[in-house]
Amino acid sequence: MNSMQARDRRHDSAMELGHKVVDTEIARVLAVALAIGEDGGLREKLRGLAGAAADCAFAVSQPDQDVWLTVEANRVVAGRHRPSGVALVEKEALRANGQSIARAMATALAQSTALADAAKLVGPLLGPAEVPSRQQFAALLPWAPALEQVAYKTAASIAVTLDLLRPYIVPDLHAGAAVRPSLLRQYWQRMHAAAQFFLLASDAAAGPWLGDMAHQFDWVNWTPTFTLLRERTTWLAACAARSAAAFGEPVIQGYLSKLGAASHPFKAFDALFGLAAIALGQPGLSASIAAEVRLLQRLSDAGGRLSSPYIGHAYADAIAVIEGTADWAEGDAEEIEALGWTPEAPSGLATELALRTDPAIITQSGHLLAFLILPVVFATPVAQFNPARRINPRSRQSTPTDVIAQVLRGAWGGPPPRASRVLH
Repeated sequence: MNSMQARDRRHDSAMELGHKVVDTEIARVLAVALAIGEDGGLREKLRGLAGAAADCAFAVSQPDQDVWLTVEANRVVAGRHRPSGVALVEKEALRANGQSIARAMATALAQSTALADAAKLVGPLLGPAEVPSRQQFAALLPWAPALEQVAYKTAASIAVTLDLLRPYIVPDLHAGAAVRPSLLRQYWQRMHAAAQFFLLASDAAAGPWLGDMAHQFDWVNWTPTFTLLRERTTWLAACAARSAAAFGEPVIQGYLSKLGAASHPFKAFDALFGLAAIALGQPGLSASIAAEVRLLQRLSDAGGRLSSPYIGHAYADAIAVIEGTADWAEGDAEEIEALGWTPEAPSGLATELALRTDPAIITQSGHLLAFLILPVVFATPVAQFNPARRINPRSRQSTPTDVIAQVLRGAWGGPPPRASRVLH
């Protein structure tokens, strides 16, 4: 076996999705919630622990999360706050009765369709298409309080697999050689799946646990936006912006530190983009963010640490967006319309051009596209980011592999064509 064949075999064994959707952690977590609604035996077991009378509502605490599942008849509702006025199954009761509950849960999962139903709900976010339909995404939103932590964990895990897959692609991109279509499709699928799970965990109410989690990450090569923004598509940038805004105030200092220490233009660009996203998502923080960014701008100008003209451009655009003076970033701008982002567009923000256009380009209006899109990104509910129907239900992915290669080459494969005005 030659080295190329050995490399491909290692890739095939290590990188294929392999397991079924039903085996993913997020599907199992959702299946537990669905099983409570579907299986009367499990429901009555939990009702007994709560001490609730027949036909009365009760709520079950979720392990390792400040999340509750409220059971009303055979309907289950996920919530982030401790319910009042209903009987409760506390964490202590769950731990004390762990074995009997586990047996009841195993029976419920075996006898109900909860696992299959959960897989059906989660599956569209994993692909193989780059985006699910709006209805498919919205079907998971009621369960977001119970799913968002494992959703973010899933997205982060997928991002790790991108790091593992990239070495099989980037050398050929640098060399201008053809890349195996299967690798391109798999990378494309994974980066969009990660974006969907980040979106699922982007509700502002998730801010407390997101902020706590941010302190556990190594900020050397991580920010709430960097994982998606570095893939250099406007669609992924939109998803990254909403995720950063959900993190909110706890990550502002981290972004400011990254901005002040940035030794590469794109790292500064990422920090400015994240700060602008937080300011738009949480306007009450905009004044303090603007003051800190202006101070760093002056220090950058004085020290000359970053000579790239794009940095001055990025600072100016970010400050205008943060302070609300960016008249050029209005929803009816020609550049926004060119992306297909119009109120009546059935594709939401996942338009063909948004899926392939670099957010670091300087548009004809003279501003970086990433900052120009932010007002529209935050005026659009997350539930409407995806298309009203699958972009191309007859194919695995609507984006051709030659276009995928072009996008990835722009992000990872060396300098773009001379005529391209992008941030490197």
